[in-house]
Amino acid sequence: MNYCAWTRFLRDRPMAKVIAPITARVEVIGKPRESSYEAGKFYYPTLFIDLSQPQGAAAGKIWKNLSGDEVSQIQKGDRVQLIPAGKDKSGKVKHNIMLLEESTNVPTSQPPQSEPAPVAEQWSAERKRAIACYLESQLALLAYCDKQARQTFDGLPEETIQKYSVTLFLAAQKKFGL
Repeated sequence: MNYCAWTRFLRDRPMAKVIAPITARVEVIGKPRESSYEAGKFYYPTLFIDLSQPQGAAAGKIWKNLSGDEVSQIQKGDRVQLIPAGKDKSGKVKHNIMLLEESTNVPTSQPPQSEPAPVAEQWSAERKRAIACYLESQLALLAYCDKQARQTFDGLPEETIQKYSVTLFLAAQKKFGL
């Protein structure tokens, strides 16, 4: 395929949808409420404040109904990223929630001392859940990048599509600090 054919090929393909995560703070975790749809299932109404919106703005308030597992991984005041993940049956945007670790203030004059990584058995249940949540969000992002690459570059060799998938994944990580 020559250069002109390649550019026409790329021009005629729909562009991948760009997803911008929302950096937010957990403001309120409500008391558990029983689901109207499933007896014995409970959800926790949770308010997130979009940190990019002016303080007190109605657009900055994002309410989510979280499961017990989800709410056990966060607490009031935590900074999180809300990553759009499609829409529910009523058309409201669903989000994957990624807990953002607070950076420790290490003096810039001295590099941080490297310590051996703790053994997984010594990690707290909360740390293990945070790692699992992060890995799930990264896998979801990689799967999305792969899907977009396959749709956009259908017909190219498998190896090329895989390289485009990884390139999209790494570019998203770099752009959004994931």
